[in-house]
Amino acid sequence: MQQVVINAAGLEKRTALLQNGKLVECAYQRPDEKPSTGSIYKGRVQKVLPGMQAVFVDIGTEKNGFLHRDDLPAFQMLSNEDKKKISISSLIKEGESVLVQIAKEESGDKGAKLTALLSFTGHLLVYFPYTPHIGVSKKIKESERETLLKWGSEQVSEREGMVIRTDCETFPENEMNLELKSLKRQFSEALKMAEGVKAPSLIIRPSFYYTFLERWLNSNVEEIIVDDHDTYSHIKEYAATYRTPFQVKLYNEKEPIFKKYGIDLEIQKSLLPHIWLKNGASLYFNVTEALTVVDVNTGKFTGKKDRSKTVAETNALAAKEIMKQLRLRNLAGMIVIDFITMQTNSDKDMIFSALKEEIKKDSSTINLYGFTKMGLFELTRKKERPSLLETLTEKPRSDIMDSHQLRPETFYYELERIAMEYEYHDDEAIWLEVPPYFAEWLQNHPDKLSYIEKRYGSMIFVTPGSINREIIVRQTGAANDLKKRFSD
Repeated sequence: MQQVVINAAGLEKRTALLQNGKLVECAYQRPDEKPSTGSIYKGRVQKVLPGMQAVFVDIGTEKNGFLHRDDLPAFQMLSNEDKKKISISSLIKEGESVLVQIAKEESGDKGAKLTALLSFTGHLLVYFPYTPHIGVSKKIKESERETLLKWGSEQVSEREGMVIRTDCETFPENEMNLELKSLKRQFSEALKMAEGVKAPSLIIRPSFYYTFLERWLNSNVEEIIVDDHDTYSHIKEYAATYRTPFQVKLYNEKEPIFKKYGIDLEIQKSLLPHIWLKNGASLYFNVTEALTVVDVNTGKFTGKKDRSKTVAETNALAAKEIMKQLRLRNLAGMIVIDFITMQTNSDKDMIFSALKEEIKKDSSTINLYGFTKMGLFELTRKKERPSLLETLTEKPRSDIMDSHQLRPETFYYELERIAMEYEYHDDEAIWLEVPPYFAEWLQNHPDKLSYIEKRYGSMIFVTPGSINREIIVRQTGAANDLKKRFSD
C-alpha cells in the first residue's frame, strides 16, 4: 500500500511518498526557494558563449540560468546538416528575451539548467510545442504502439510533439483528445502571460505538490493525506481529473503530520552517512561535489556459510538498500559503489541484475555502467533537484570532510512546527533550547521569531543549548512565569 502525505501547513511545504508505512521519497519547498523544476520564466540573455554553444540567462534569481544551443527551438527546426555548422551566436543574441523552463534546479554554485523546448505534462500525455517528436511509453505493449503513434502524429503539426504515457495503453481516445486540448491551452496562456511582462519575470510556477503527484500517483496509491484545508480542496479537485480518482483526506490532528506518520524520524536517519543492514553488515555514504561513494562492509555479519556465499548475500542485500537510499536521499550524478570483493563473474552478474531490478522502482533516470577493472560499480542518476543533504544541511567548514550541520533555516521551519503544535494549548509561552549557531541566527533575524509569535499567538523564549542537532522544548506555561524565570 502506498500513501502520499502532504505537509502544507506552515511556511515550509513538504511532500512524501510512503510504501507500507515506510518513507520512500520526499521533497521540500521553502518560501525563498530557488527556481523549481517545471517553472517557466521570461528571461533575458546576459552572455553568449560560442565556445560552449550556450548562453547565460537572467531569470530574476541570484544565479543566471544556463541554456544550451540544443535546447533552442530555432536549433531543433534546422536540418541535421545545418545543425553541424550553426553557432549559437547566429540563433540568439545578448539582451534578447527568451521563454525558458527549469530543466534542473540550482545546486551549489551552479545556476539552473534551462530549456526553451517547453513541455506541459498531463496524466496521459506530455505536450511539446517546439519538439517535433512522437514518443510512446516503453511500458506499453508493442501491439498497441503503432495505433498510438498514428493517433499522435495526426494531432500535432510538424514542429510539435508529444509523449504518450503508460495510462494510454487502452487507447482512451476521447480523454486523450480532451487532455491534449487542455495542454495546448496551457501553452497559449503562458505565451499571453509572457507578452504582458518584462524580462526577467516568473510566468508559471507549478504548485509544490504537482510535480510529485504526477510522478507518484498510480494504482498502488490508496490515499492522499493533507494537513491544510485550502491545499486539500485544490488536491481533491486535481485528483478528480484522473480516470480513477484518488481518495483525499484532510488531516486535522494536533500532532504534526510528518511526526504522526514517522516521516520526520526517517528524514533524520537519511542525513546520517552510516546505515546498518538487517544482517549486521553496513553501508557508508560519502557525498562530495564531484560524486557519491558508497562503501559496503560486512560489519558484524560473518555468516554461517563459506566466505563467497557470505559476500554475495551481503552485496545483494546492500544493492537493494543502496538503490532505496539513493531515491530517499535524492542523491544524483556520478555514483560509485565499493561492494565487498567478489571472485566470480556469476556473483557480479547477480548484483548487476539486482540493481537493474531495483531501478524500476525509481522514476529518475538511472544508467548502470557495471564493474570497473578495480571492482567498483559505476552508475549515474539524473539530478532534477537538490538532495536532502543539500536542502537541509550546510558545510560551514569546507576543509573538514563530513562536517555537515543542519541549516538555520531547517531549524527555523522546525521551530514554526513546534509553535503550530502548541497553538491550541492553554500555554502562553514556550521555552526552547536550540543549537548555539541557530540562537545567533535568530538574534540576527529578529523578524523571523516575531513572525512566528504573532502567527501562532505564543511568546517564545530561546536559549542556546549544548546539542547541535535538535530543538528541545524545556518548558511551557504562563508568559509571566517564564519571564520571571529568565529575569532571575
